[in-house]
Parts: sequence; C-alpha cells; structure tokens
Amino acid sequence: MSKNITIKPKPSNSADHYSKNGNVLSVRHRVFAQLNKNPLLTAKPLCKLLELPFSQYANYVGRLKNLWKHYHQNGLGLKCPISHRVRGWCFVSKLVDRAVAVDAGWVLSRSRNRMLVWRDGLGRMEWFETGRVNFILRSGSANMGRVKQLVCNGFSFTGLVSDNKLMMGVLDSIQFKGAHDVYATAQRLPYMRIDKYAESNGVVIKLGDRTHPHAVEVEFSYPDWMERSERALELSRKAIEENSILIQQFFEGVKEIMQPKPVSQQDVRRMIV
Repeated sequence: MSKNITIKPKPSNSADHYSKNGNVLSVRHRVFAQLNKNPLLTAKPLCKLLELPFSQYANYVGRLKNLWKHYHQNGLGLKCPISHRVRGWCFVSKLVDRAVAVDAGWVLSRSRNRMLVWRDGLGRMEWFETGRVNFILRSGSANMGRVKQLVCNGFSFTGLVSDNKLMMGVLDSIQFKGAHDVYATAQRLPYMRIDKYAESNGVVIKLGDRTHPHAVEVEFSYPDWMERSERALELSRKAIEENSILIQQFFEGVKEIMQPKPVSQQDVRRMIV
C-alpha cells in the first residue's frame, strides 16, 4: 500500500529577493526607507546601516539615491491647488447707471449702503455706490479668466456697460484680495497653525486641520494697511494731476514778476538830470 507523500515547497528567502518595482525588503526598498528618514545620507553611511559591503555596493547605492530624488512619490504636491473663497475687487465708473441694474439681474440689498448683489455659477459680486465692486469666486482655480468672466456677466452681458473702452477700464482695475489654497498630501499631517505673518504679510499656514487633515492650507490676503496706503497714494497722484495747471500758472506768474522791467526813455532822462 503506497503512502501519500507531500512535498513542501522550499521557503524562499525574501530578504535576498530583488525586484525592480521595489518589493518589500529589496535593496532598493531598504535604501528608499532610510532616505525617507534622513535625506542627507550618502552611499557610505547607507551601506553601513544596511550592512552592505561598501566596495561592492557603493556605485549601486549612489545610483539609488539619485533615483530616489526623482521618485514620483517624493515630488511636490499639486501644481494647481484647490482654491476656496478667491476674492478681490475692481472699480466701475460712476457713469454706469445703477438705477437700471435691478432690471438687468442685480439685487438691491437691504443694508443702508444700498449695495447691489450679483450671483451666478461663477461667484458673487457686491457693487457699492462709490464704484467699488467686491467679488468672491466659488471653489476652483484662482485665475484671472474666471474673474473677468464673472465681471463681464454682471456688466457687459447685461447691457449696463456697452462701451468697450469703459469695460476695459473695469477689467484693468481688477485686483485679488486673497484666497484659501489647499495642497493635498499623501498622509495625514499633525495639526499646526502658523499665523506669525498674518498682520504683516497676510499669510496664515495650517497643517492637519479638521477640514483638510491630509493637506497644507495657505490662507493669504492683501493687507488692509497696504490697500489704504495705495489708495492714499492714488488720491495724491490724482490731486497733483488735477492741480498741475494751477501750479504751472503759479510758476509762470512768479517768473514774470522776477523778470526785470524794461527802462523807458522818460526814466532814462530823469536819471540823467
């Protein structure tokens, strides 16, 4: 009677197994793991940590470190981050009639400043009596094209601004106030909030927040003090331009007074006598 004989497969030593795609415990994987902990390691200390003969593995470990620098998982985050609450402002000439804006799709606010509000799929605009228009874009890419499209939807396509030159002046006055960008990462980050530069430069950095635990959040805004300074400088420039004619006339009058008057013949005879 024959007995059933089972042949057990010989266990393979995974530590000696090498794969080009970086399987567990391969030399490539072990070198990458050490470099992830300390990117400053060179070939010699890497061989010492991995217990590899330096004379035999020096060139190979050096090539692995160069490969690790360009490995896609070690690259930067998204080149086009997700932006939330992109906001800014522009200015509309007072020649544009606000009285017909409600019939064109704008909504009159109940506030005392008589603000007009425009909403569509791109975002929201707030039009004040001073001519300033604040805009807020929906989540997406913060580019100038979307802002100009929003402004054109509220003014050009509604017929409020039909002059092309006047509309170009509105588009040229667009400035970004700030935004909230989110840079996604591959792992959860510890919570940290850096608001040291919020007052001076308008930048706040948050890591591991509850809203985006796997991302780096950058909140940046145009400082209010800088906006006030630029506005004061612009008003001073306009005042100088408006008074330039008066200043020129003043200097011409001073120049005329300072010039010596011609001596008449009667004055010459008096001097001789």
